[in-house]
Amino acid sequence: MANFNQDKMMKNTLAPLAVLAVTAFTAPAFAAGSQTADDQAATIRQLEQRIEQLENTLNERVGMLADAIEQQQPAEASRVSIGGYGELNYHNLNADGEDDKQIDFRRWVMFLGYRFSDTISFHSEFEVEHTVVPGSDGEGAVELEQAYLEFKVADNTQIKTGIQLTPVGIVNETHEPTTYYGVERPVLETTIIPTTWYVAGVMLSQQFSNGLSYDVFISEGLKTEDPTTDSDADAFDLKAGKQKTSNADAFDLATTVRVRYTGVSGLELAAYAQYQPDLDQSAEDSYAESATLLGGHAIYQLGDVTAKAMIARWDLAGDDAKAAGKDVQDGAQVELSWKVLEQVGVFGRQTVWSVEDGVDQAQTNLGVNYYPHPDVVLKADYQLQNEDAGNSDGFYLGMGYQF
Repeated sequence: MANFNQDKMMKNTLAPLAVLAVTAFTAPAFAAGSQTADDQAATIRQLEQRIEQLENTLNERVGMLADAIEQQQPAEASRVSIGGYGELNYHNLNADGEDDKQIDFRRWVMFLGYRFSDTISFHSEFEVEHTVVPGSDGEGAVELEQAYLEFKVADNTQIKTGIQLTPVGIVNETHEPTTYYGVERPVLETTIIPTTWYVAGVMLSQQFSNGLSYDVFISEGLKTEDPTTDSDADAFDLKAGKQKTSNADAFDLATTVRVRYTGVSGLELAAYAQYQPDLDQSAEDSYAESATLLGGHAIYQLGDVTAKAMIARWDLAGDDAKAAGKDVQDGAQVELSWKVLEQVGVFGRQTVWSVEDGVDQAQTNLGVNYYPHPDVVLKADYQLQNEDAGNSDGFYLGMGYQF
């Protein structure tokens, strides 16, 4: 805008300068006194016409220059994209007579992207968790959850390289608080699928006109805790194995494949698999072996009613995992939601999961989302757990936004 204002100033000042220049050039002709009064008047009229033509020409050309600059500035600005989301959560729970009441600004996130050309773009996500780093409970974090280049190699094919979200589950890739029900993210996708699960690697994605698409992702793998150096370590705690691309060991890369179908209006079907060759990343003293994740989900929206179902299962190889009762870690959830009004939706969700043999956890959530704006949400839900899940019952309140 500053350049545009300068051009307007130039437009307003060049014409008078041109008039002065022409007047100075013709002044000697009048000083000679060789013309009659009628001739001088005719000459003046001709000069005025020429000056007017010159002024119009200058105004037109300066105006064209200013318009070109003004059009160029938005085009440059449109290469940059900025967005973000955040959420504030409160819970009031009781577990076996013990009260648990907390308020927490869980996440503050900024997105920044840049389009280098029609075929190359950059995407990033920067996050602050729990407001303070480190927090008093050690949970505060600053994380770079996405930072990747996307190359469009065809109209329906992309290659992405950098830090990316693993293409599994329902909310791992899309987890802005306005996009799901419940104050907290669904428990199946924070336990069996360790959302938010981001890794560095290379992904190939392709979409077809019939609604079918696929992703193939080669990335850093998990590295679980090492019990050979820490007696309290859990070699089969998969969530604790996320390396987050922070000096991540990459001796044994993971392979993830997803196939998705959206060819029917309101329907989404997806199946995914991941193979981890070695959970200890080829440690000198091996403490874990391979792990395989299989999962899938179905989402169907009919009018104002949406039904979701999801399953996920890890199979961990090796006698040690079996002896620890953690060779199979799995779970399932079903959710039904109804948009009662344009701004109000209610939901119910039932989840069962197990990360250890003989420990069968279950949780029920019932709640409501209120949207004063499509990108702003106020939430409330009530939670019930069985004893294996912690017997933690109570309510949650939250607010969230995205832009």
